[in-house]
Parts: sequence; structure tokens; C-alpha cells
Amino acid sequence: MATVITFANVKGGSGKSTLCINMAAILIRSGYSVALLDADQQKCSQDWITGTKDRLLSRVEIIEPAEMVSVGDVEVDFLLIDTQGSLTKEMAQFLFQSSLIVTPCRVSRDDLVGQGWIEVFLKQSSQNVNKAPVLTVLNGVNKRSSILSHVIEQLKEDGIEVAETCISQRVCFAETNVNKISVIGYNKQATEEIVDLTNEALKLIKSEA
Repeated sequence: MATVITFANVKGGSGKSTLCINMAAILIRSGYSVALLDADQQKCSQDWITGTKDRLLSRVEIIEPAEMVSVGDVEVDFLLIDTQGSLTKEMAQFLFQSSLIVTPCRVSRDDLVGQGWIEVFLKQSSQNVNKAPVLTVLNGVNKRSSILSHVIEQLKEDGIEVAETCISQRVCFAETNVNKISVIGYNKQATEEIVDLTNEALKLIKSEA
């Protein structure tokens, strides 16, 4: 059975696809088999993979939502699910089958509210399932900004699991999106951040197993 990492935030544009694609590249580089399921109607992640010439991303298997009844149907080490920016019944089912939920969140009110809806939904759900841990990732940030430390402090006070690794605002993320490649080997600092974030995610999954 695949380990499922779902990228979710009710707010669109939070960076779900970018983190999903780049974490997939790191997992491939680390020797894991990886599949991607793009549940967003725009299919940005799927298009990124199918159009890539990146030697890592070209090894990511594409899974169509209609092909998967449960995660047990997917015979890879990791299944990464990129969801759309709204809370749908389809997203709910993905959340409940996840080993980890990653919620990218820019330092903005709308992104924080979108992240909060994921937390509220999981807490209020009456489904009799083991709920996956939620890891909030501050994305597209200025690490020297005073508002960043304030947001992190506030989230932690609210009992939110916040990744130690923040993803900086970098032009390379936009450039690699356009070129349909990963940042791995393209930008050293961005690569290091994605590696650190992936290691955090794997550590959290292992601790919950």
C-alpha cells in the first residue's frame, strides 16, 4: 500500500502544485517509486509531469482519479495527491486516506483561513477513521520579515503543526514551473529547502506509523 501525502488548502494559489511536484522529485532521487494524482480540474501538476524533460519527474507515474478506488490500488512507495482550492467530497475522501496532509500557506489572511478550514473539517468529521497529521508549510515567504515569526507563533499557539522548514519566495519556482522541471539541481538554496521539508514530512509520517 502506498504512503499517501495529500496537498490541500481551500485557498487556491497557496503553492500546492509546486510543493507536490518538487517533493516528488526529491522522493524519486531518494530511490522511492512515486505516483501523482491530480484532483484539480485545471490539471496543472499532471500537465507539469506529462510535459517534463526532467530526469526525475519523468519517472513519476500519473494516476487518474477515476482509476483509484483506494490507496491499496496503487503499487508505489508514495502517492502524492494535489487537490483543488476548494473543500469537496472528493477532497474529503483523499484526506481520509492520507498518511500526511501538507497544507502550503502563504503569509496572508486568505491562505491562513484556507488552512484553517482543513483543520476544522478534520476535527468536526464524524467519519470513524484515523485522521492523518496536518503539516502546515509557510510558503513563498521572506524569512527576514517580522510578520513571518508572528504567524508561526500564532499558528503554534493554536495547536497547529508548523514545519520548521519555510519555503522562500524565489524566482526559480516560477521559472521551473514554466519549463516543467523541478528545482532540484536548478537552484541550490531551493533544493536544500525542499530536501529539508521532505525529510520533515517523512519523519512525521514515521512517527505516526
